[in-house]
Amino acid sequence: MTVPLRMSTVSRIVDIPPPRRGRRELAEDTRVRLGLHIKAAEQAMMAAKTEALRSFGITVAQYAAMLSLYYVPEQSSAQLARAAAVTPQTMATVIAKLEQKRLVTRHPSSDHAKVLIASLTPEGETLVLRADEAARRIEQRMAEAFTVKEREQVTEMLGRVTSLLRDDLIAE
Repeated sequence: MTVPLRMSTVSRIVDIPPPRRGRRELAEDTRVRLGLHIKAAEQAMMAAKTEALRSFGITVAQYAAMLSLYYVPEQSSAQLARAAAVTPQTMATVIAKLEQKRLVTRHPSSDHAKVLIASLTPEGETLVLRADEAARRIEQRMAEAFTVKEREQVTEMLGRVTSLLRDDLIAE
């Protein structure tokens, strides 16, 4: 999902110090390194989703691929990799496992014979809808930690970081 960005034209100078020795210095430096906070939040969310999806016998990556196929049926492995934020190699493994479990089927694309198109089976569709109830409870808990305005701000700020870093990658 792309979030419209309202970029500020005001430059903000922030001093991110190089590593320094000491416990107090570690605590001080950690507070200003946003990447550590973003990573910690992502790890906590992934751990919660991993636990919630365990009883359904699927991983977070499998859930993400299945949910993407629920929203938009008939996708290639490359499309699913982008949707699930994993590498194409990882998605190939994810799809193979889902196919073994009979949750997904694949057939050659009508446009490109070498490209396989994935679709949910009826069993896969039923499972992803049940698993999504558990995943949505986690999303709900996260959302309820903020006011509506704070959720909008967090979404906008994370979108800004994502856009900034993706633009930096393109520029390199």
